This record gives sequence, C-alpha cells and structure tokens, in this order.
Amino acid sequence: MKCKYCNADISLAEKICPKCHHSVKEDNPDALRKKKRNRYITIGVSVIAFIFIVSTIGITLQSQQTLTSQTGTSSTAASDKTAGASLDTTYGNLMERFNDNSAAQKEHILLKSIDEKSSSFQYNLLDTLILSGKIDVKNQKLLSVQMIAQPATQDDMVKMVTAIGVLIESFYPSDASAMRKKVLADLGFKQGSDIRTANNVAIQGNTEFHFAFIKDTGYVFIVKNKNAD
Repeated sequence: MKCKYCNADISLAEKICPKCHHSVKEDNPDALRKKKRNRYITIGVSVIAFIFIVSTIGITLQSQQTLTSQTGTSSTAASDKTAGASLDTTYGNLMERFNDNSAAQKEHILLKSIDEKSSSFQYNLLDTLILSGKIDVKNQKLLSVQMIAQPATQDDMVKMVTAIGVLIESFYPSDASAMRKKVLADLGFKQGSDIRTANNVAIQGNTEFHFAFIKDTGYVFIVKNKNAD
C-alpha cells in the first residue's frame, strides 16, 4: 500500500512509514486520549529535571568563576576555553534564519525573542516542544541549543521533525538543504530506520548534533560545539 502522507510504497506490516516516519495506522481514541494525558505529565517532569540540571550547572559555573577570579592565568584559560567551545552564531542570527524559513512558517513554528543579557533561555516552542539553550554573554554566541519533544499525534511528529530540520538549516544558511538532509540521515532519519530507538551523533566541522529517544522524557535533540565538555 501507499503512505497517505508521502505516497511511498510500504508493506502492510509497517506501522510507521520508513520514508517520512508518519504513523501508518491511526491511534484509537482511547490510546490518543491516554497519550495526551501522559504527555503533560511527562513534559512537566522533563521541565523540572531540566531546570534542576541548569541550576546545578549554574552553581558549578559560579564556583568555577570564584576560583578562577583568584588567579589571573586560570581566568584567562577558562575564558579562552569557553570561547573556543561556542557555536558560530548568535541567538539573534539563529532566530532570524529560523523564522524566515518557509517550512517553519507553514507549521507555525517560530523562535521567540529572549533577554540578550541572560546566559540561558527556555520556553515552549510548541505545546509538545521545549526549546532551551546557553549563551556566552561576552560575545552573545550560542554555546548549546536543546529541544525536548513529546509528540502525541502525527501532526506533533511532523512539527518536531520540521523544527529539527529547520534548526539544522539555520546553522548552514549557504548550504541549508544539503546539510539538513545529510545531518538528518546521520541522526537516523532515513528509510528503514525507527527513530524511537535512536541515539545518534552527527558532526559537521566543529558542530555536533545529537538525537536520541529517552524513555519517560521523549525525543531529545542537542546542538553544541564538539569541543565543549
């Protein structure tokens, strides 16, 4: 039979289209209601866990800054290390490229403005998708970007994959389409793969992309400098 979303030929035994990763069979109403109910619980737990992690990192960084401020040479070394471990763009540039993307506009997925003086950010990109990240306040360059998704419907899944694809393209404005296809393939988005078992890394230059499915958390997509700790 053919997939009703991408028209690819698929066998009757397939539950998810190997080409576009849409579910072939619709969820029954009871299962869908259960997924939606569990979705909010899981996302809530994920947010709390993420806030705890960010807080822990913040405390650690504060302790490190206190220690290095006592020795000028250590402070300089730490600063150089941070600068070398950033992504080659600012949040402002990333937001502009992301929001100008026609796919993001079609799915109504847009990045939001953030406090430029803050070293981190976090907000709901969609009801089922949380976006967060860290910023080097000295030069405003991104240190990392993370998405956590808990898609409950086929439309949620499409929006998640679209957001990931557009984010990848936003880091490579001069070769967006080719880089999106290559990175997504390396991360497991290819024919015959099951992203529900994904735990893959793709590296392009100094940029590292990591996509994984984590039980009780959902799909996690991380972008960071490969030299970062």
